[in-house]
Amino acid sequence: MFTTAVCWSCGAAAKPSPSLASLLEPPPTSSSPDMLRLVNSNDAPLDSDISCVQQLISDDEYRLNALDEEILSLQTTLAQLTQRRSEITDSLRGHRAILSPVRRVPPELICEIFDFATAETRRNPGDRPPWWVGFISRPWRYYLLSYPPLWSSLTVPASTRFRPDTWINARVFELQAQLMRCGMALLHIYWSNVGTTVPDSRMLDLILPRSNSWRTVSFDIDKGDVDTVLDWLEPVRGRLDRLEKLEVLYNLCTFPDVFTAAPNLRHVALPSITTSNHSSSLAYQTSVPLPWGQITQYSGKCPFAQQLDILQAAPNLSDCVLDINEDFRFVAPKHHTVLLPRLRRLHSDRLGWFLPVVAPGLEELCFLQSMWLIPLIGPFVHQLSCTLQRLDLWRCPLSSELITTLRDLPSLTYLLIQNDRHDEPDGVAFFTAMSTAGTSPTICPLLTSMAYGYVHWKSRASHDSFVLMARSRFGANSVHPSGTSFASLRLLSISSAPYSDYSPPGAEIKARVQSLQDEGFNVAFLGKGETAEYLRRRKI
Repeated sequence: MFTTAVCWSCGAAAKPSPSLASLLEPPPTSSSPDMLRLVNSNDAPLDSDISCVQQLISDDEYRLNALDEEILSLQTTLAQLTQRRSEITDSLRGHRAILSPVRRVPPELICEIFDFATAETRRNPGDRPPWWVGFISRPWRYYLLSYPPLWSSLTVPASTRFRPDTWINARVFELQAQLMRCGMALLHIYWSNVGTTVPDSRMLDLILPRSNSWRTVSFDIDKGDVDTVLDWLEPVRGRLDRLEKLEVLYNLCTFPDVFTAAPNLRHVALPSITTSNHSSSLAYQTSVPLPWGQITQYSGKCPFAQQLDILQAAPNLSDCVLDINEDFRFVAPKHHTVLLPRLRRLHSDRLGWFLPVVAPGLEELCFLQSMWLIPLIGPFVHQLSCTLQRLDLWRCPLSSELITTLRDLPSLTYLLIQNDRHDEPDGVAFFTAMSTAGTSPTICPLLTSMAYGYVHWKSRASHDSFVLMARSRFGANSVHPSGTSFASLRLLSISSAPYSDYSPPGAEIKARVQSLQDEGFNVAFLGKGETAEYLRRRKI
């Protein structure tokens, strides 16, 4: 039996709830002229109008309450739908992720990607490992934590003076974590702040027993501790079978002769050591005893006489980077020759021109300071008795002397010239001479790649000459013997000294290069990263 809801006060039957469609209809309006007059004026209603007005108020209140109830219901429904939509979106994302190609990338490739992405932050000794990789997805984190190359570079503070225990404990914990993640991988050890104090015993107990896994080791010597003797290295004696590179930074101190028994040590880097306090020209040999006879790569900064002694003691060098301290008391010995039969690359500052070196196998020659020394290139190459293939000349002005010198080096396949100051007539003359057009014999006929670095190059005439040279070089490929075609031309736009950094090229030269690219020639500006790499290789 059905019952009807009634009002508890008056007993009247309750009104049925209006439908959503009826609520969306416009509200009813009174058609009575008297009611319209009352709405649009401030007149008092007549007694006969009051009941009608009260009915209208009741109807409006009922309709308003009905709308509020419907809105609340719709808001509740909308919130539920929004929540369901969010849940379905998450489910859809998860199911799509199952089919994502990234899931099928081999773990080895993922590790290689992260290795490449973090290489810049791990380039130099002392750079911290990528601890932030702990904030990525669980499987990737698992891969990376077990990938030794990301963790094999360890910075060990050799001095903990003025350091609180909390700092020392944190470093010990980091070293323990890195060594655990490295497994049996080869290690790159960087001893920072090496001084008169012995490193923390806990750090020595972690690092020294792993010396048979050292691949490279670097020592950052404090300036005030040049008389330090690193006796705490004695436990590694006879346990450096895998050591390949030794680097000493900034200052010289006395090392035990533990490195003389490192059978695979080939690379020695002593790039910024000053030896003014050492009277002996053999300061390196006495302070850093090394098996020079087996060294193949060497870079170092010391006076001319000492560089000669080192070269004489290292006949198997293949790669040599020299920064020669000026010593005006030194006179190069006459009739004294250093034979380096395996030397392939020689990189030096301007005093390197005076080295009495014979290197018949030399392929690459690089000089940081070429200004005023261009006439010495030819005689120096002749003295080397080599067939030079690569020549890098930094801070080299374009000149007739340079043209003459390059004409005497027909075996060159690669040429880099960096010019700090551009003189328009010299620029036009140089690029015209380097062109393969005309009746004169081609300069560097075997050239396959060329790089030109400049600072503020705004000469339109030399721009034109450069474009003509490029077209002639690339255009002559059809008549070149196989394997000798000109393949690459690069430009380095560099800011002025002392900063010598990447500088965006100007609009005019960019337009000229674009025109060459439109013709299909392999001509391009080096980007910021590539320029930085060139400049880094230039430094000693």
